[in-house]
Amino acid sequence: MKAVVLRSTNDLAVLDVPLPKLRPGWALVKVTHCGICGSDIRYLRGDNPWAKQTLGIHIPNPKNIILGHEVTGIVAEVGPEVPSDLLGKRVAVLAFGTCRACVHCRRGDEHLCENTRHLGHGAGWEQLDYYYGGMAEFVPVESEWLVPLSDQVSNEAGVLLDPLGVAVHAVRKTCIQDEDTVLIIGGGAVGQLVIQVIKAIAKVRVVLVDLCEQILRIAVRMGSDAAFVPTSPQLRTATLELSNGYGCRAIIDTVGAPLQQYLPLLGRGGTYVTMTVTEEPQQLRTIHLAGERSLASSCNFRFAEYYEGLSLLQRGKIDVTPIITHRFHLEEAVKAFRTAENKLETGAVKVILHT
Repeated sequence: MKAVVLRSTNDLAVLDVPLPKLRPGWALVKVTHCGICGSDIRYLRGDNPWAKQTLGIHIPNPKNIILGHEVTGIVAEVGPEVPSDLLGKRVAVLAFGTCRACVHCRRGDEHLCENTRHLGHGAGWEQLDYYYGGMAEFVPVESEWLVPLSDQVSNEAGVLLDPLGVAVHAVRKTCIQDEDTVLIIGGGAVGQLVIQVIKAIAKVRVVLVDLCEQILRIAVRMGSDAAFVPTSPQLRTATLELSNGYGCRAIIDTVGAPLQQYLPLLGRGGTYVTMTVTEEPQQLRTIHLAGERSLASSCNFRFAEYYEGLSLLQRGKIDVTPIITHRFHLEEAVKAFRTAENKLETGAVKVILHT
């Protein structure tokens, strides 16, 4: 079968690889769509964002990762111990499983489990010739990871369920209420989805910041009340006007911006949530945390938050149409990655591969 293989850092190719054999409890999904995530680009560059965001360490990536964890398709085969009525079902794939035994799993924080096995990553697997992921004609997954899609959710829209779960989790780290103002830093897929998740939860005002003018226009279509480039002199004025001078109740940073750049816009009692950590030192004056301002990080999602996102999508509270900006056939994956990497030139938000 054809698959997009990360052979090593910056070495990505579409190759013929063996069709996987099914283990008991597993199913084979014929992939229809797979999204390119920002983390896929970071894997391509030699980073390991899962380990960095979740464990706070760098773990080298193995060779021959078939990238892709934002996956939808049709169940083509089931292994032993899997119900046969799953055959032919349209599904999305919940892309990771955990040990269920560690302290994090036992207290409901399964997204922090260090024993995570993750589709399209090297995390958690034994040594393999190929680490299977969604950027392929077929992908093997545990049957428990299969999420049947209703008629209200297309296979293409279902690709956004993984970043939607990430967006829901980040929003749940805040305490937003009606009439609050929220600043979102970064207009990638997660940032854009945060707009609509917030709007579905409360009557809030949203400001989004991004470097790309095309992406700012998409943010307005997604429901942002204002959108600016970071250097705009209007950013601070607009934020204070929308919040009646109180400042933001929440700032959600999807890109890892310098804290001192935006923390002064956080109001008393507000929460700054960063979704990208770095080893680079940052200046932080604790005076900017006065008035019970909080600084938190966010990574991954709890399983319940994935299904919360699915419910929002099924009920029409989330419209992913504006953020699917580019589509490529699986065999054009290298070109698709270049498009996703160069968003300032291409205006790419979510680039999707299809088979």
